[in-house]
Amino acid sequence: MTNEQIARSMAFKNCFGTEHGQKVLEVLDGKCFYKSDPYHADSERQTSYNLGKHAVILYIHQEIDRNLTEPDDNKAKHKEII
Repeated sequence: MTNEQIARSMAFKNCFGTEHGQKVLEVLDGKCFYKSDPYHADSERQTSYNLGKHAVILYIHQEIDRNLTEPDDNKAKHKEII
């Protein structure tokens, strides 16, 4: 893991690790389909829009949940979302 990746993950952890950050994350989870289906039965366009929001919340959670003490030989198991 690079220093840049560690710094980025720490920034996410610090931002969303506070009481206010947790409240914001809960709102984003709901608005960005974190635990719900982004599929919209009547509109491909709306489904695509929802999937974009879903990708953002998945990235936020990936950064928050990243194990910063993981040995470097496990880094190939993780796909970096850019």
